[in-house]
Amino acid sequence: MTPPGRHHPDLVILGNVNVDLIMGPLAQWPAEGEEVLVPHLRWRVGGNAGNAALACHALGTDALTLTSVGDDLAGTWLRTQFPAHAVHWLGSASPTSVTAAFSHPGSERSFVTYLGHLQNLGWPDLAPHLPPARAALLAGAFLTPRLRQEYPALLARLNAQGTAAALDFGWPDGGFTPDLRAEILNWLPSVQHLLINELEATHLTGLSTPQDAARHLATHLHPQGVVVIKCGPRGAVARQGGQEYAAGAPTVHVIDSVGAGDTWNAAYLHATLHGAGLEDALHAAVQVASRAISTEPRQFR
Repeated sequence: MTPPGRHHPDLVILGNVNVDLIMGPLAQWPAEGEEVLVPHLRWRVGGNAGNAALACHALGTDALTLTSVGDDLAGTWLRTQFPAHAVHWLGSASPTSVTAAFSHPGSERSFVTYLGHLQNLGWPDLAPHLPPARAALLAGAFLTPRLRQEYPALLARLNAQGTAAALDFGWPDGGFTPDLRAEILNWLPSVQHLLINELEATHLTGLSTPQDAARHLATHLHPQGVVVIKCGPRGAVARQGGQEYAAGAPTVHVIDSVGAGDTWNAAYLHATLHGAGLEDALHAAVQVASRAISTEPRQFR
């Protein structure tokens, strides 16, 4: 059921919202018992769904995020970072999830995550609060393990109510095993927008180029579905209805690339929901993500 007084948003975001503790640059991991100093620290909203929700709010997207949060200092802080109408918070007895993200010289990053409240976030918790919407973004599947197990029921509900499903499952802890590949491919016939990065696409399919991976994944997707593969500084490639599309990225000075793909998802869906064609949506998303990673404080326009 829709919560009383809640309108039907254009976009619903379902997934992981947590706290990100970003430190770096870290040139080398310390050995056991050692300590190293880094010059920069940021404390901010994180998680695949959290990053997308922040970008949607900045872009003016009519979006509602459904997620849980712990009843602790970190959870209280998270609740203050969004307008009341933008997030429907479900309480959790577990501590709020925190990710420590370490930037390295160059563009690579490493992540250490405590799942906390995300460990128990499930579809039965979210289902009563899911309103009809034009689209839904399922983000961070492997950081919401209980919800991931219930993706078939969640996707069936979205399809039944006419909500286009967008999926960015993220990188799995343990890599793409044969069983995991089969699980993901089983989701795809119910997905209208598959929004993943190049590394995920090539490891999922076993193919060496994003173009080949997109062609392969398109055969598993909803008949009118779109496969988008984000290629970092090279932009993005996409495939829909047998046609290939591409958008190059501008050259920017990267300040902070954490959450770039999630910001990309938000901008792409924002453009799509406002009537942009695929090619225009790709270009718009690339521009927004490039702006976000090259500004401090982060800007989206």
